[in-house]
Amino acid sequence: MGSAQSNVRAISSSGKLFTIGQVLSVLNPEFPDLSPSKLRFLEEQGLIEPQRTPAGYRKFSEQDVQRTRVILELQRDQYLPLRVIREYLEQLDSGKSPNLPQVQSSVSKLQPKNPIKLTKVALMSETGISAGLLQEAQTLTLIAKEPFESSDLEIARAIVHLQRFGISPRHLRGLKASAEREIGIIEGVVAPVLGKNEAASKSRAAHYAQEIENQFATIRGELIKSVISKIDQ
Repeated sequence: MGSAQSNVRAISSSGKLFTIGQVLSVLNPEFPDLSPSKLRFLEEQGLIEPQRTPAGYRKFSEQDVQRTRVILELQRDQYLPLRVIREYLEQLDSGKSPNLPQVQSSVSKLQPKNPIKLTKVALMSETGISAGLLQEAQTLTLIAKEPFESSDLEIARAIVHLQRFGISPRHLRGLKASAEREIGIIEGVVAPVLGKNEAASKSRAAHYAQEIENQFATIRGELIKSVISKIDQ
């Protein structure tokens, strides 16, 4: 990562400042998905600090542009979350020479090394789900048809656990519909990436899909927690 460190630490000698549009012109050939909203988001996260004109317009120095390039490279090539990138840059800013943590590729996380295939008997034995409950879950397409995969195994376990609270598969129709809407949003984002037919397209699409789902999970979890927290008040 020596080149990344030198890029971040490089100081503009010309003092040239760039508008958002000019930054996009410089970086879009390498990062076609970069947008004004993404630049503003990086600023909100404290990763870049462009100057402001008296009228409030952002102006980026050459160092800001180089720093943005490094951030985007670390996201794209190392699959690093912004929190880790921020900590890495903060150490660089303080004069240290940190090593980046080894982060497993999002693609490898999404692809189990030995995907399981279970029969109906094995699924029922592993989870304790009854034949009737399994049939109901399959009718509602919560669980796929045999042979069953790891996702079916986890869903079956959750269904069995929820039944203790009087929650049956029919109560989970809303979750299924919500998941399908989320999938639709994710597919809309990654479809153009996959359509580029580049060597790295699949890896980038998988990374985007995982990142979007992580944010969906955060929002979903916080919305539920905000309600649960009021129960004990």
